[in-house]
Amino acid sequence: GRGSAAKGATGAATSAEPSRTMSLAAGKRWLGLGRGKGSSRFGVKLDEARLGDDGVPEVLQELRTLLMARKGHRNEGIFRVSPATSALQASRALVEAGQTSKVSDLESVAQLIKVWFRELPESVFGADRETGIVAPIVDGDFTTGAGCYEAMQGLPEPRRSTVRWLLELIGDVCRYESENRMTAQSMIIVFAPNLIVPRADLDPLSALQVNQHVVRFMELLFGHWNEVGGPATRITASTASPQVDPP
Repeated sequence: GRGSAAKGATGAATSAEPSRTMSLAAGKRWLGLGRGKGSSRFGVKLDEARLGDDGVPEVLQELRTLLMARKGHRNEGIFRVSPATSALQASRALVEAGQTSKVSDLESVAQLIKVWFRELPESVFGADRETGIVAPIVDGDFTTGAGCYEAMQGLPEPRRSTVRWLLELIGDVCRYESENRMTAQSMIIVFAPNLIVPRADLDPLSALQVNQHVVRFMELLFGHWNEVGGPATRITASTASPQVDPP
């Protein structure tokens, strides 16, 4: 049923739930975002990014298209395995020069997607370290996927479309769990530190709590999206192949 599908999509989500809800003041005090040097394609505000036909930043579209075309999303440990520093630097230079199709290292392609989110001057969820405004997922007390989905739907464009793009990417990768060993929960765990980046001077426990909130929010959001907002092919615990609901 739908309940079991959502559980299979997110894995054992309870272990990532924080022990307490952070206050608004704590969120403002703790949150810091974006540490990139900036370039024409990385480290720019979403509102200033060049968008593709589907309203998502063009560079994300290019990286995803390349990854899928070369079947990198089926590589074991994709998005978890780190590329060599030299390969990542060379790949980034090509992407920044508008030559994404020339990138050959698929681990670098996956890493650059994470880097793009990490280097946003403000989080895709809207938190900004300069103004002290924090994303609702840091201070919110979400307990249901429906609540998380409603929060996502309330994001302005192009944030909403970019979060949807990320949910689709997670689904496309974990659908091949039998090959790549990456579940939806695995994908969320590796992406979470890049979606909201705690300040460098934050103590380890506080930084961990920020990350736990992001993980929990994304697990609930993906579980709900996988059931009611996603495509007809849903991820289940029993199979790594797409399961299509009967008409």
